Amino acid sequence: MKEDAIGKNVLFFKPKRELDAETNLNDFINFCKNDLNPSEIGINWELAHWEKIFTFTKINLRGMKSRYIREEEKLDKNFIDFAKSYVLYNYLLNSGKINKLTFTGVIRALENKLMQINENSNIRYLNITVLNECIECFKERYSKEVAYKCGCELQKTVIFLNEHGLLNVGFLSWSNPLKAPEADNVISKKADLNRLKKLPDERSINAIGEMFALPDSALSDNDMFITSVFALLMCAPSRVSEILALPADCEVIELDRHGKERYGLRFYSLKGFGGNVKWIPDIMVPVAKKAIRRLLNLSKNARELASSLEESDTEYRQSNQLPKSFPWYDKEKRIKYSNALCCLNKHQLSVVKRTSSVLFKPNAVVVVRNLGFSEYARKNSIKNIFEKHGYLDEKGNPLFLKTHQARHLINTIAQRGGLGDLDIAKWSGRVMTTQNRVYNHITEDEMLEKAKKLNIANNISTPCTLDEISQNLPSELKDISLLPHGAVHITEFGYCIHDYIISPCNKFGDCIHCDEQVCIKGEKDKLDRLKERYLATELLHSRSVDSMSEDELGADKWFLYQDKTLKRLKELISLMEDINIHDGSAIKLNDSGFSHLKRILNNNKERFINDKDNLIKNKLKGIFYG
Repeated sequence: MKEDAIGKNVLFFKPKRELDAETNLNDFINFCKNDLNPSEIGINWELAHWEKIFTFTKINLRGMKSRYIREEEKLDKNFIDFAKSYVLYNYLLNSGKINKLTFTGVIRALENKLMQINENSNIRYLNITVLNECIECFKERYSKEVAYKCGCELQKTVIFLNEHGLLNVGFLSWSNPLKAPEADNVISKKADLNRLKKLPDERSINAIGEMFALPDSALSDNDMFITSVFALLMCAPSRVSEILALPADCEVIELDRHGKERYGLRFYSLKGFGGNVKWIPDIMVPVAKKAIRRLLNLSKNARELASSLEESDTEYRQSNQLPKSFPWYDKEKRIKYSNALCCLNKHQLSVVKRTSSVLFKPNAVVVVRNLGFSEYARKNSIKNIFEKHGYLDEKGNPLFLKTHQARHLINTIAQRGGLGDLDIAKWSGRVMTTQNRVYNHITEDEMLEKAKKLNIANNISTPCTLDEISQNLPSELKDISLLPHGAVHITEFGYCIHDYIISPCNKFGDCIHCDEQVCIKGEKDKLDRLKERYLATELLHSRSVDSMSEDELGADKWFLYQDKTLKRLKELISLMEDINIHDGSAIKLNDSGFSHLKRILNNNKERFINDKDNLIKNKLKGIFYG
C-alpha cells in the first residue's frame, strides 16, 4: 500500500531548457492564433482547410476533397497547432505568398516522421534522425529538383526553430544534404535531356491539333473547352491561369506603322509585368479567333446569368448558391463573372451530370487533369482527353501534355527565330529578361550550327605573341584602335602594351624603366615631357650626390636609381631626336630591371632546360623504338 502511494506521487523532473521550449512553443501558437488575427483575412483557425492557403492533412492522402476532411485525416492534434501557426506566420511575413508544394511537403513529412520515430508529433522533439528520414521521404515522393527545394525549406524550418527556442535539445545543427540538380541552362548532355523533357511530345501536339480541328458538333463541351484553352496557350507564351482569367472582350485589333492589321489578346501577366497585350503571330491568328469564339459560346449562358444577377436583388442573389467573390471573377484584374471568357455553369463540362444554373469558375486543375496522365488517374480509371479520343502511345498508355510545355515550346521557337531577349520577355509578360533562361531549350548542336551559318569563326582574332605585336605597332597614337588586342593604355610619354589580363603592372607605374612602354618618333608633346622629366631628374640626381657626401642613410640607393633614370631618359631623348629615324617609328628600350617573371625564370632556368631535353629524348625514343 505504501509503495502504491509513493508511485502515485512521483513527479518527473523537466530541465529548464525543455520548460523554455514548451513555453516558447505555446507563446508562438498563442501569438499566431490571437495576435495575428487570422479571422481578419478570412481564416477559420479550427478548420483543417484554409481556402487558397493550406490544407492540414496527413501525407498519404491524395485526390481528397477539402470539404470532406475526416478527423483521422487531419494532422495529429499535437502537431496541427504548430503547423497552422508556422504556415500563417510565413504567409503573412511573405505578403500572402508561400510555396505550397515545398511547404506542404515539409509540414506533412515532419508530422509523419515524428510519429514514426518518436511516437509523438510534438515539434519540440525534433532530432537529426527525424530530419534525415524527412529527406528520404522527399527523395521517394518527388523529383530531384522538388526534393532539393523541400530540403531547403526544411533547413529554413530548422533555423526558425533554433532561433525561436522551440526545441527541447536547444539547438540543432543540420543542413540540407541534397545537392542542387544541374541547371538546365548549362552545356551538357544531361542538361540537353532535361531541356527536352520540358518540351511537348510532337505526337501529343498533333493529336490535340486534330481534336481542335474537328467541327463543333463532333466535340463535347469538355473537349471544346480543353482544346480551346490549349490552343490559346500555343498562340502566345502564357500560363493556363492567365488564359482562364481572360476577359470576354480580350481581343485587340490595331493597325501597325505599315498600316497592317494586327491581332492580339489583352492579358494580365503573373510574372510581375501587369496588364499587357500579347500580339499573336499571323499564322496563329485563325487559331486564336476560333478558340475565342468557342469559349465565348461556351460561357454565353453563364455570363448572361451573371449579368442578370449583378443587376437584380433577389433572394437567390443573397443565397449561398453564388460564388463567395461574386460579382468578381477575378477582383485583382477587375473582371466580373459577366465578362469572364471562361465563366461556366456548374457541371457544364460533365458528360454524366446535368448542367446546373450555379456559376462555376474553372481552375487550372480542370485543364491539367484533362490533358495529363498520372498513376492516380490510371488506378481510378480516369480518362484524359487523349484516351477518350483513342490517342495512345506504343505501350498502350494515353498521350499527355503539361500546360507549361506550350510556353517552353513557343519561347524556344522564338529563340531559334532570332527574337531578342527583351521582345521575348515582353511577349511572355515577364518583368526581367533573365527569366527567359528557363525557357530557352536550344541545344549545343543547334547553337553550333547557327554559329557556322553566321560564319563567326572567320571573324575571331587569332592569339599573338608580344614579339608579333612589337613588329606591327601603330605609327601614331590614333592608330591604336588597329591593334588586334585591347591591352593598351596611353601614358604621358607614349603608350603601354602590357597585357593586364595576364598580370598587373610589374613596375607600379614607373614607365621610364619599363620595356613595355612604346614611344612614337615625331610626337613633340611626348618629347617635351621627356625633357621636362630629364631636368627634374637631373636636379634630384644632384641632390642625391649631396646627400651621399653627407653620409645620409639610403642616399646611395636613391643615387643609383636617379642615375639609371637619367641614362634611360637621355637614351630615349637621343632616339626621339635622331634625324636618321623616321617620324612615326616606334621606339622601345630593352629592360634590364627586376620583375617577378624574370626572377622565376632565372631560378628555374636549369630545370626548364632539363625538362625540354627529356621531352625531346622521349619523342625520339617514340619515333625510333615505337
